[in-house]
Amino acid sequence: MEVALECIYSCERDDQLSLCYEILECLPQRGYGSDTDITPSLHDQVDKLEKHLSVVEVLEKHGLQKPISYVKNSQNNDEEAHQLMVKLCRHTGRKNPPVSENMWRVLLQDLLDMQQNVYTCLKPETCHQVFVESLLCSSRVENIRLAGQLMHCSKVSQDVPVSLSFRGKGYALKVAYDNSVELVLAAAREYFNSSKLLTDPCMELARGCLQLITDCPPSIQEELDLINALSQLEDFNVSILPLQVRLRSDRLSLVEECIAHCSTAYKQSITLLNLASLLRVSGEDEAMRKGKVLTLLAEQALQCLDFKASYIHCQDLMAAGYSPAWEVCSLLGQCDGYGDLEARQELLAFSLTHCPPDSIHGLLAASSDLQTQVNQPGGLLTALLYRFHVWLLLSFSGDLLHRTTAKTMEVLTTTGLNTKAVLTAVSDHRWWKDSLNYLRPLHGRGSGATSQEGACENANLERQGCSPFYQDLIEDPYVDTGCLNIKKSTISLFLCHSFF
Repeated sequence: MEVALECIYSCERDDQLSLCYEILECLPQRGYGSDTDITPSLHDQVDKLEKHLSVVEVLEKHGLQKPISYVKNSQNNDEEAHQLMVKLCRHTGRKNPPVSENMWRVLLQDLLDMQQNVYTCLKPETCHQVFVESLLCSSRVENIRLAGQLMHCSKVSQDVPVSLSFRGKGYALKVAYDNSVELVLAAAREYFNSSKLLTDPCMELARGCLQLITDCPPSIQEELDLINALSQLEDFNVSILPLQVRLRSDRLSLVEECIAHCSTAYKQSITLLNLASLLRVSGEDEAMRKGKVLTLLAEQALQCLDFKASYIHCQDLMAAGYSPAWEVCSLLGQCDGYGDLEARQELLAFSLTHCPPDSIHGLLAASSDLQTQVNQPGGLLTALLYRFHVWLLLSFSGDLLHRTTAKTMEVLTTTGLNTKAVLTAVSDHRWWKDSLNYLRPLHGRGSGATSQEGACENANLERQGCSPFYQDLIEDPYVDTGCLNIKKSTISLFLCHSFF
């Protein structure tokens, strides 16, 4: 018996199974003949040999020959045993023509027999899970359906143990729900990543795997949405490999590509918002996702000079309080081609609220210029008075300010705070040019001669010059009668309304 065992286990060839069985048949059975001290031990080793041979027989039956020495050496190695189960199942799945469903069921029972007889280092659940995984990855729809019968496809079903019979021997419990989800996701991603385009047959296999999980948890839904997103990308003529979509870290750039490929994309906000949702742009932050997409659409509408459509998108952005949209709102608010001045005022107000500090200066100037346009023509006098107040400040600039009396400085102090704000906000050269154009006609037309004659009276600059409006505030002033003669009460009312 010792010699027979040593001969069988020392053989490294994988085609000697029949000879091994012939040697085994020559050995005495337990209970026959005389016993020695080592006889029981030898019979135990022969019993193990029979089990090892049964594993070799299973492997040979399925076309994966291994020498008996391999089985003996791997029986206590759980990693090696696991790999053997995987290789056997994958080898079966690659057979051409494909094996039938009955043959798959036979294979599962064989795996369970191998585990029970030799590879006790593995759990039966592990063998079952390896088998289901192989079915899912077999690239055949019928095998995927069979895998669905061997898994818990919802959390509810997991609480009700269901057993399946194979060849009348033993039972195989279904794969646990959490493990089932992991197996389905792994198989679906493998099919998805290997696809060349949406119509690739592997894409339907991926969808078939995902649809096995009936309660559709978030991880499954995300994969299904990614597949659906490919369809919408294709509608916008965006040509990209599915794997590239998965690996794209900035999913918003895919929406940008859709917009770039379609000149009227800004009119399809619902479709593009849905696409962004399918792609999980900004993760689960729906407000951020909507803000980013609508900003892109508002920008495109503005580029296409569709001001109304751009304003509609901007309205949604402002209503949501999406602060990064201040820039596109400012662009539309400063667009001279957009005739809705009230809308432009609203846009600039939002921009001023959310813009960074270094942009406030320019936006204030634009808002001031727009306010002037709003005031015309019905509020023309108010606009002129507003500009005249700024001009008065300029009239005291230069060397003259160094020679002013204390009273003049007192006057400037009362108006300085407000006019300084105007000078800061309104720095556009065109604004000042327009202001001077409004004032230029006032320096002539009948009063020019008087001004020149009066100027000779104060040629030595001994008296403080001022406009008629300020003459009551300065002692012994030189009044320039060429200045704009506007009723003091009117100006006072304007200044109080506009600046205080």
